[in-house]
Amino acid sequence: MAYRPATIEELAEMIRDAAVHGRSLAVSGTGSRPGIGPGAADADLDLTGLGGSIDHDPGELLLTLPASTSLDHVERLLARAGQCLAFEPPSPDAIWGLGHGTIGGAVASGLSGPRRPFAGACRDHVLGLSGVTGRGEIFTAGGKVLKNVTGFDLPRLLTGSRGTLAVLTQITLKVLPLAPAQATLQLPADTAAKAVRIMADALMVDGGITGAAWSEGEGEVQLRIESSPAVLPALVDAARARLPASRLIEGDASRGLWTATASLYGHARADEIIWRCPLPASRAPALAALLPPDARLRLDWAGALAWVLLPAGAADFDLHALVAQAAGRDGHAERLRGPASPIPARAPPEPGVAALSARVKALFDPADILSPAAAPGGAA
Repeated sequence: MAYRPATIEELAEMIRDAAVHGRSLAVSGTGSRPGIGPGAADADLDLTGLGGSIDHDPGELLLTLPASTSLDHVERLLARAGQCLAFEPPSPDAIWGLGHGTIGGAVASGLSGPRRPFAGACRDHVLGLSGVTGRGEIFTAGGKVLKNVTGFDLPRLLTGSRGTLAVLTQITLKVLPLAPAQATLQLPADTAAKAVRIMADALMVDGGITGAAWSEGEGEVQLRIESSPAVLPALVDAARARLPASRLIEGDASRGLWTATASLYGHARADEIIWRCPLPASRAPALAALLPPDARLRLDWAGALAWVLLPAGAADFDLHALVAQAAGRDGHAERLRGPASPIPARAPPEPGVAALSARVKALFDPADILSPAAAPGGAA
């Protein structure tokens, strides 16, 4: 059974009908993120029929658009105006191979790319949302200006909620200008410990850095530097004078490298199990030391995000235990892709967090019909 509303009023009516009959709904757009998506339900709620107009105000750096707008279209629209999504949403295509998805999926998943430590997370750029709760109530939250929030900050709450609290229909985002010039320094580092030290050293002193990552297989740190064409050479020279010997990649080659870094293009093999592990950067070397020899490690966010790639035969490997050993309660692991396993994709939340989440869920979706099998939200 499937629902495909064409208007927000139809959507609200469908949700109310499902609640009355106790029918759970798998909330999805193009279905590009199955690893964190709706999971099994009594009926599919297909949101691709919900259209609407796009309002882009380049002068105010504002973009309001339907949640069903494809991510590709959003990025092309902004690029024509010399702008971008500041949180650099990773494409899910390299992980699941089902396309780039929609802007609604990007916001609902709450995932951010390499620019996250420097420009903020996805939730920091969502100014307003419209949608329908699990009660069938149409709502609009936030607006088109940055301001202090004195009440319940619904845009931040719903960003990363993965369709479990409300169905998003319209989103207002703060966008940023594209950097006019970009270059990447590649520095040798054969261990995670060396890589984290280099990235921390660079971030404490050098200006213009908007990306810091490391690949174990390539044995090198990547530092992205962005600025105006007039200033970029001086920033690059200053960094190269302080840091270990490096190679320089410029322009489109640099941009392509970071697109691949954000979404694991060319890094994850087709049969590998993919784990995503946010943790304190200082604990990344400890995690690296605990990994089995056949694991592959990539670090982003200057070491605060670890991608662990395991061979297909390691489905029973408990990465939750390793992250807990390396980072305690300050880190967590989430399996985005892999075969069925007795190891859960996500560790159960602590009792206090679980209780609070249940109370919030009851406020928005008391009948528990919206994506009840979806992965828990709140991704970093």
